[in-house]
This record gives sequence, C-alpha cells and structure tokens, in this order.
Amino acid sequence: MWFVYTVAVIYHPYVGLELENVNGQWIVTYSDPQGVGYKSGVRVGDLIFKINQDDPGKNRFVQIWSEAEGASTLEVRRLDQPNDQMINIPVLPILQNSLNEIPLAILGFVFWLLGFITWFRRPFLVQARALFWLNWCIGLAVVLAPVSSRDLLLARELELIIFSAVPIFLINFVSVLPNENKKRVNRWGCLMLILMFVIILIVTVLQSVGIVHFFSPLRKLVLATMSIGIFFALWNLGTLLILPKDKPEKNTANILLLGMVIGFLPFVLLTAIPIIFGFQLIMDAHVSSLFVSVIPVIWYYAIVNKYLPDSRRLLRTIISYFTAGVIISFVVSYLYFVLKLSSTFNLVLYLTTLSFTMLFIVCFCLIRVVVNKLLDKYLFPERKQTFKKRMLELNESLSMLNEEDQMLEELTKNLGIEGAFIIVEDAKGGYLKKAVGRFSGNPSEQVELEGFLRTDQKINLDAKILPKDFPAELYIPVISHDYMLGIFLGHRYSCVKFELDELPLITLISSQLAYHLVTMLVIKELSKEIKDLAQRSLDSRRRHQGLQGITTSLFRNFEKEKKSIAYDIHDGPLQLGLDLDRWLKYLVEEYPANGNDKTVEAISHMREVVENLNFELRLICNDLRPPSLTDLGLLSAIELLCEEIMKKELLLISLETKGISHGERFKEEVELVAYRFLQEGITNAVKHSDSDKVKIRVELNEAGIELTVKDLGKGFDTSKIDDWSLTGAHFGIVGMKERLKGLGGQLQISSTIHQGTMLKATIPITLIDG
Repeated sequence: MWFVYTVAVIYHPYVGLELENVNGQWIVTYSDPQGVGYKSGVRVGDLIFKINQDDPGKNRFVQIWSEAEGASTLEVRRLDQPNDQMINIPVLPILQNSLNEIPLAILGFVFWLLGFITWFRRPFLVQARALFWLNWCIGLAVVLAPVSSRDLLLARELELIIFSAVPIFLINFVSVLPNENKKRVNRWGCLMLILMFVIILIVTVLQSVGIVHFFSPLRKLVLATMSIGIFFALWNLGTLLILPKDKPEKNTANILLLGMVIGFLPFVLLTAIPIIFGFQLIMDAHVSSLFVSVIPVIWYYAIVNKYLPDSRRLLRTIISYFTAGVIISFVVSYLYFVLKLSSTFNLVLYLTTLSFTMLFIVCFCLIRVVVNKLLDKYLFPERKQTFKKRMLELNESLSMLNEEDQMLEELTKNLGIEGAFIIVEDAKGGYLKKAVGRFSGNPSEQVELEGFLRTDQKINLDAKILPKDFPAELYIPVISHDYMLGIFLGHRYSCVKFELDELPLITLISSQLAYHLVTMLVIKELSKEIKDLAQRSLDSRRRHQGLQGITTSLFRNFEKEKKSIAYDIHDGPLQLGLDLDRWLKYLVEEYPANGNDKTVEAISHMREVVENLNFELRLICNDLRPPSLTDLGLLSAIELLCEEIMKKELLLISLETKGISHGERFKEEVELVAYRFLQEGITNAVKHSDSDKVKIRVELNEAGIELTVKDLGKGFDTSKIDDWSLTGAHFGIVGMKERLKGLGGQLQISSTIHQGTMLKATIPITLIDG
C-alpha cells in the first residue's frame, strides 16, 4: 500500500480547492497555498463553473468531499474579472513532486520499519508488540495523508478511519509503558476513544456513499479524537513522574514524555486546534508533521535499549535548546519586520519562525551526533574502541569476582586510573569503606570525600566530574535497594583525565559495580543470619533431644518403679492377706464357736474385709503392671482391659482389629506404651466425654501399629491442646505424647464440639516371635 500510494501521489497533482454550493453556484471557500489551484491564480471567492468540462456538481469528489481534486481543467470566474477563464491544471515534474510528497511517505515507512525492528529485537516484550501496532497505524495514517488529498480510490475514507484509530493504539501503548498500567482511567479512556472511532467510522461510510454531507465536522472530529488521545497519553505518562528517583520506570516515562511532547504538541497546538476551532492556520500540516519524526526514534530507543541515559540531563538539554530557540526566533522575527520582509510583527510570524528554528536545532543536533559517530568510527577509532573494549572486559570481570577489594582493583586496572574509593551506607546505619590505589594510604583524602558525599547526597544524585581541588576526579552516586553508594574514581594528580562523553558509560559500569557489591553484601548478611539460625537450630535440636532423652528415661524409670511396687505389693501385703484369709477359713472350719453367733459373725466379717483387701490389691497390681500384658500379649491384654472397664462403668466398648492376632508379640516398651495409650484414652472418654459408647481400633501394617480411640461425646476446642503442657491440664495425654515421641511414634487428636473426639497413635514396631 505504501509503494502503490506513493507512486500514485507523484503522478496526481494536488489541487487544494474547497468548494461550496451557494444558490446553485460553486464558490471557492478555501485555496491551499501549497496546491496547484492557488498557484494557478484561483483564490477564495472565485466561481467555478466547470470541472473537466462538466458541471462541478456531477464530480464525485465534489459531491462527497466538496473538493475539486482530480480536476485537469477548471472554468473559473475571478472576482476582479467579468469573463470566465479556462485553467489547465499542470502536472508538476516528477522530481519536484517527489521532493514535495516523498518526505511524508518516508516518515510513514520509518514508523512502520522502527516498529517492526522493535518487535524483531524484543519479540517476547508486550511493549514491543504494542509499539509495532501503534507504529503500523501511525505509519499508514501518515502515508494516507497526502494520498487522501488526491482523488484516489478509498484514500480519504481510509485516512479518516486510520487517524481515528491511532488514539486507541496510543492508549494501549502507554498502558503497558513503562510497565503494566491498565487501571480504570485507562480502560475508560480507551472505551471513550473506541466510541468516537465507531462514530467516525459510521459517518465516514455514510459520507462516502453520499447519504450525509458532514465532511468539515467529520474532519474536526477526527482531529479532536487525535488531540484527546495525545493529551490523555501525555497525562498518563506524567502521572509516573511522582515515582522515586531510583525507579527505572520513572526514567523511561520521562524519556517517552519528552519525545511525545516534542513530536506531537506542535501538530496539536499549531495545526489541529486551529482547524478544530476555525482559527487561522498557524502552521501547515506538512511542517508540523516533521516534528513527529522524533517520536518513532524515541519510542524505539526507549524500548530496545536496556540502559537509558538520565532523563534529567535530557530535560536540561532540551530546556536550554528551547530557550535558545525562543530567543533566536524573536530576534529573527523582529529582523523580518525591520527589513520589510514581513508586513506585520505578530504571533503567527513568531510561531512560524519558532517552529522552523526548533526544527533547524533538532536537525543540527542529529547531524552533529551522526558526524561525531562517523568520526569516531572511521577517523579516530582507536580511543573509543579501546575505551569500550576496556569497559566490556571490566563488566565481564566484575561478574566473576567475589571480593570487594578485587572488584575495586579490577576497576582501577581496566580504567587506567590511580585510585578508587567507595562508600556504602545502608538503611540500618551500616557503614563500609573500601579504598585502592592512592586513596588507600591517605585517610585525610578519604575524610574529605566522605564529607562531600554527606553534603552532596542531600542535593542530587547526578554523576559529575569534580573540580580540580578535590582528591578524586569523578563522583558517581548510586542508590540500590536500601543502600546508598558513593563511588569516587581517579585522582587529582593523575595525568589522564576523564572526558565528558565517557561519563555515561563509566556511570553504567559503576552502577554494575554497585549492584555486584550490594549483592555480595546482602549475600554475606544472609549467610551470617543463616549460619546463626543453623547454630540456634542445632542447639535447640540438641536441647530437645536431651529433654526427650530425659523424658524417656523418666517414663522408663517410672514404669520400672511401678513394676517394682506391683511386685512388692504382690509378694508382700497381697500374700499376707491371702494367708490371713486361709487362717480365718481354718478357724471357721476347725473351731466352731460353740453356737456363739457373734463370734461366727465377726470371723465372717473379717474374711469379707480380707477378701476385699485382696481384690483391691490385685487391682492395684494389675493397674501398675498388668500381668496379662506380660503373659498373654498386647491384644489379649486390650480385650481384658475393655472387659474390666465395662464391668465397672456404664460404657459399651467396641473393639476392631486388623492385621494383628493374639500370638503376635512386640517389644516390651512398645506393648506397654500401646496399652497405656488405650487405657488413658478410655479413661478420658469416661471422665470427660459424657459418652456411653467408645470405639477402639487396633491395626498392624508395614508402617507400624495404629491405635484409635473414638467417642461420640461433647468434644472440645483443639486450639487449647498446646496450652496443656503449660497449664498441667490433661497431663496423661501430654505424657503419652512424649512417650510416643520417645519411640518415634506420633499422636493425633481431632475433636469437634458436640461431635466427639478421636485419639490416634502410630508406633513403629519390631515383631518378636511368640
């Protein structure tokens, strides 16, 4: 499309006449000084009787757009002449026409090309994709601008539609720059611009088929949509200026904002707004569009390059150039008036002169940059190549070093300087100084540089070349995370001085150095903290193991003591009680009481008391050391335990087993802990649950033996379990948990209010052949 339309423009002259039908006569309402019609003598107010030997109202372009484009002959009656005049529209030479029209075509192609290269170089970057489609849309609109002024097929319709779509792509672009920023204001702004685009699309279609005739309002609506989108994008980027100085997003937003202000504002303020409000056109669109050429370059540079220059320096440079342009434009405009080259000295003359002056300054700066690059590349390549090579080598070597002193020594070596001094401060008040070269043996110079850092860091954060009376030559401040670094390079006695154009690259390398230093400091602090945590964890683990060993020993000793007491009771008081019972029985049988009822009654009562005493002693012995556990094994002991408890309590206990039989035996301490767990669980259910049913499950699997005690009682709040060991409540469960841990087992407690409680213990076991 670019190629076809560009060739078509060269071979079609631009007439530049707008017509209006007044009482059946076609009157010229606008004659563009750049058009062939104006150059042929047609002025505003002249009457057009025929276009191409036919009535103007039959011309399709006049019917739709009220313009005399596509005309090869005009029959005109001028205001100052009574007779009609036939004017042949000349076709300008190809070379002259190319010089007039090709610049805009090239500008449109540059937009597309830079967008494509950006996407090609950053294919996975969402900003690059957004820029490609924005540049594609703007480039097509710029290409269509000169084409639409000719009578070419669908050119005017496409121009209006594409121009009205540009603000939508622009809002989408700034919504992802410098990072994702699709907030509500952006969404509503995009919806508003989409609505305006739909209105323009509908009106353009109706205008194209001749249903409505709103070309002038339609053109103003398109320009208003463009202006709203541009101001909205500028405001969007301007909101990012409140970010902290150390945020790279702020720097990117500043650069983009500067580029868009330079490129868009001349077109909006000097061309679009005068057309919208019907003012005198201050600047021709062809001239104001030349400023737009700055925009694709700035966008491409800001997205493709990872490291960007300080935008504050760019702003300072632009302000200085703009101030110079304002003064020079005033002087030139006044000279025009004094030398009678202009009849009046007014705002239009001044703004026109200012536009051309600023355009000249921009072109001059670009040419100067290009010339300097060419000179450095072809005539003086040694110094630049050597310096850049040293910077690349330095950047590679810094990433391989792990000590601060080595980094500074490598820095001084590659830069060829006589000393380096760095100061690091963190938010916690930490302070670190490192010096190499001539600074390492000169504490007075270090103190002077420290004083400069404390004074300067409160003023600005710009890298600068220091005055000759300072010990160092170059000062580079860097803020990284919570660290403030001041890097001083070079020495005042050095015979080799830094140059101003080397400052950005050295600043970049110094920032990399600062990043590596901060990373190393953070790693060292984290390593120290990790080491301290590991040591505390080791000490805690040792104490825990010691306490667990003590607890296990206490429980083991406690069980031994209970076993010893059970044996003592069994061998002592219980045997005496049994012996006493036998003697009382003997008295009753061998020596009747001669009919003395009181004696018989006393002996019988004594026997009953002795039998109760023996029963209680047996219960105590069984509780201290159940003989069934030792003689019969775990499962049989559990069954007997359940039977005994059901005899004493109004409780129904259901026992379920899986994978375990009566003949299987385990280590003594395993069986004892399992038995005690079930005993404690059933006892707690009887005391606290108010439940008349308890379910017990014993399962033997590869992992060990699983014991479960579940009731259907009132339950409790499990969040209080952690407080039991502190308050002394439910000491039996707390102790059982510790005993299970001592065997490598686990205890799980789950409970819900009014839905019951479940205790589950898992004990790794070792089988013993029974």
